[in-house]
Amino acid sequence: MSFPHLKEKGKTFSETQTFFKGSDQEVNVYYLYGSEPGPTMLIFAGIHGDESGGYLTADRYVGLKCVKGNLIIVPRLNLYAILTKKRTGLSGQDMNRKFLPAEENKDPDDKVAGLAKSLMGRADIILNLHQGHGFYSPVWIDKTRNPVRWGQCNVIDVPILDLPDGRKLELEHFAQGVVEKINSEIRDKRYYFHVNNTNTPSKGSVHPEQRKSLTYYALTGKHKMAFGIEATNHCSLSQAIGYLTTAVNAMMERAGIMAEAFPSASPAVIARELKRNEKFSGLIVRVNDVERLIPPKSEISLTTGDRFQILSVKAAHTRGWYPFLSGSHIYNGIGKVFLIKKNDRVILQKDGKRVAAFIILMKEDISSKLEAGT
Repeated sequence: MSFPHLKEKGKTFSETQTFFKGSDQEVNVYYLYGSEPGPTMLIFAGIHGDESGGYLTADRYVGLKCVKGNLIIVPRLNLYAILTKKRTGLSGQDMNRKFLPAEENKDPDDKVAGLAKSLMGRADIILNLHQGHGFYSPVWIDKTRNPVRWGQCNVIDVPILDLPDGRKLELEHFAQGVVEKINSEIRDKRYYFHVNNTNTPSKGSVHPEQRKSLTYYALTGKHKMAFGIEATNHCSLSQAIGYLTTAVNAMMERAGIMAEAFPSASPAVIARELKRNEKFSGLIVRVNDVERLIPPKSEISLTTGDRFQILSVKAAHTRGWYPFLSGSHIYNGIGKVFLIKKNDRVILQKDGKRVAAFIILMKEDISSKLEAGT
């Protein structure tokens, strides 16, 4: 796989790469380069499609203007899971359990995991954004706040990792400093973050499954500072995105990566942003060789035998739109040519959320409507 060249000194710019283009596993990677040298942070999200707070948070950083350091952002690593609102990928397995030391090619998700592994070599610090059940607590409080819950924590696999070259990766010290910064900005103590040390390599770990996770591979396989960030799902979506935004901002500041302005963590601001991002002005399609714009709440009129192709969605916020044809078993319909059947519809999704449906009227349906009208 080829990647963009390193930035020119003293310039701020961004680049985008698309992998597995046009498939249900399409992955867009965004590179943001600061004008001043500094560390590179790689942000993954969307490995679990039922944790929308993660990928919606990561997407907010794509337009950031870095001043010092660099960002690599992968908001939708597991697109199939996002579009189907599932935890699992195309293989039916948890993609966050596919990061083994040896390269695998047993199922379709392995190529996506392989891409994630290859990106890790370009970063100094790696984050994986999630939404977890309940609230992590180092001591048992109740069934929603205890050591086996995941919400509101920075996850580390070990406190310190000794590397073969004599260096030490002091994850706990770094994560604790980040948690202190996060909690200083959270008013409600019930939502304070904690450092969650899973002690992954230990025989006594309560989370041995983490040995197959993205962050554990990044740490032990690539020797990178790697952290999971978990917001609770016991709050509104805009609140969860706010907590994750606060955590990512704190991680960047702690790492020495600076931006002209960080995304707001205000739930009210985020709620308005989410609503605005779901607005669109039409669906661009091609019928035979003619390109057409289908306005919202319109019907699509076709004749039997027409070549129908979905080209794009016209919207101010262009990321995350994936229209598809009902019953086609294809969730990323961009660029596809479909054979239309009676009662088909074009379903328009924004990051797995159904936003609109376009009714398709075939010629015989139109004739029936006209006859009924007379």
